[in-house]
Amino acid sequence: MQIFTIIFAFVLAASLGGCRSSSVRKEYNGYFRANDSGQSHGGFEWGGEYEAALVITGNKGDLILTFSIGLGDFLTRHQFSVSDFSEVAGNLSFKIEGRAALLVLVEQDSIWNGEFDGYFAANKSSNDSEQIGILPIEPFSGYSSHFYIDLRLKPSQPESRLLVFR
Repeated sequence: MQIFTIIFAFVLAASLGGCRSSSVRKEYNGYFRANDSGQSHGGFEWGGEYEAALVITGNKGDLILTFSIGLGDFLTRHQFSVSDFSEVAGNLSFKIEGRAALLVLVEQDSIWNGEFDGYFAANKSSNDSEQIGILPIEPFSGYSSHFYIDLRLKPSQPESRLLVFR
């Protein structure tokens, strides 16, 4: 029995030794809002809301937007590649289709009256007083350059480690 235990331990150690790296999988869920007025409230002819999911493994992943409410869906794509992901000093930094984005942790949400307290947020607004982080409009084909866009995300579950065997 003791020899079996030693052989099993050796095989297990050899298997785990072949483990090249581990990647952290992170998921964030929330909302993406857009309208054609250029700012969060009022004066728009079109407005829409999407459920947003950001799924990251290592430093790459996807941002997926699912249309949930509005006057039609202007987006021509709903899945966007994400690269260079990092979480540093209460911020999420990454690229969406090669364009830099920066979501900052908002403790008290003044734009949406507390609806998104504790979310990471970024928007593109023509109203400087409500500008948060950096969110490029270029990846979101179907929207004109003057549109208001707003992304709010929260971690959806505890981080898990995935082992990658080679």
